[in-house]
Amino acid sequence: MIRKSVLLAALVTLAPAALLAADPAATTPPAGKPHGEGRWFSQVDTNHDGALSREEALAAAQARIDKQFAKVDTNHDGLITQDELRAAAQARRAEAKAKAAARFKAEDKNGDGFLSKEEAAANPFLARHFDQLDTNKDGMLSPEEIAAGFHHRFAGQGWKGPGSAPTQR
Repeated sequence: MIRKSVLLAALVTLAPAALLAADPAATTPPAGKPHGEGRWFSQVDTNHDGALSREEALAAAQARIDKQFAKVDTNHDGLITQDELRAAAQARRAEAKAKAAARFKAEDKNGDGFLSKEEAAANPFLARHFDQLDTNKDGMLSPEEIAAGFHHRFAGQGWKGPGSAPTQR
């Protein structure tokens, strides 16, 4: 019982933060509605008065928390264990690694397993940091060089891989 109370308190405390961190592009807009943040806002503004009430914000945050909680609570017992958290984190890392590999493969136009300066030029971020990332100075970027460079340079800054800029958390 205490465990559930602590969990509930944590969720209520984190609800506003989850709302602020919510990905506005993650929802599909109704036809004719605004895009991006405007789309997210109009979906959360359930009474369509042009303003978010505390109740609307909390409801949106609770929906996001419920979705994430259900994703992590793999045995559906209403509790999240350390093992479930570790498994969820491992799954997120594997998904991110697969997406990064797919992006690299798409940018590797000649299929040689490396990105030349010309191939990297299509990605403004890689092009801008090519020389820093090319640690062995062979004029090519390997997936390992990119991963090591971004891990070193952007660890903890929310970088989502080639094609996106780092964001502060």
